[in-house]
Amino acid sequence: MNKESFANKKYLEFSNYEGSQHIASEFAIFKVLELAEKFNAKSFLEIGLGIGSIVSSITDYFPKEAISYVGTEANEFCLNSLKTNLKDNYTSVQIFHDLPQITIEKKYDFMIIDGKCSGLNGIENNVNKNAILCIEGDRQDQVAEVKKVFPKAIDVHLISDKKNSDGGVFDTNAYQGGIKVFFVDPTFGQRVYWLKEKIKTKKIYKKRIGNQDE
Repeated sequence: MNKESFANKKYLEFSNYEGSQHIASEFAIFKVLELAEKFNAKSFLEIGLGIGSIVSSITDYFPKEAISYVGTEANEFCLNSLKTNLKDNYTSVQIFHDLPQITIEKKYDFMIIDGKCSGLNGIENNVNKNAILCIEGDRQDQVAEVKKVFPKAIDVHLISDKKNSDGGVFDTNAYQGGIKVFFVDPTFGQRVYWLKEKIKTKKIYKKRIGNQDE
């Protein structure tokens, strides 16, 4: 199954779970998988696991022995949901109450930050030199905080030209939610990807505006 079909399957699966109004968009799931695969991410840290749409997607898509996954979650409802929603992958995910509980001896290739999380001070201690950071949505306070922590970072807001799929939790008349991506100390390959996505995003914005004018 290709990544787009897999992301659609996961989005529809999690749309049926209680608490689904806060899951990642289909597009966000797809882009996280694309980035992780393209840049060979092996270790993941997710701040704010929620009910598990992203962690489930990553741990189901990649072989268990090929990756490690750590996340934070303090909400009791979400913690209980993760036990059910992650199924057999639950025991392979390390879950902590908050970021300070996670040892800084281990560095991560890929960090996912829930769009509602705040207080990101110290995240520079948890990532590898050329790590990728993804934020669900595009909250400006979070963006400013990440840029302060990673002054060398380059970022791009990835958006979709597709509407939300039928059968899912989100409005089918609305576009699939986007995702903000940071390359904290970009390699040449990451800069090339960033530039291509910048151009693509501009084209999609123009297409969206054109569709509104019709």
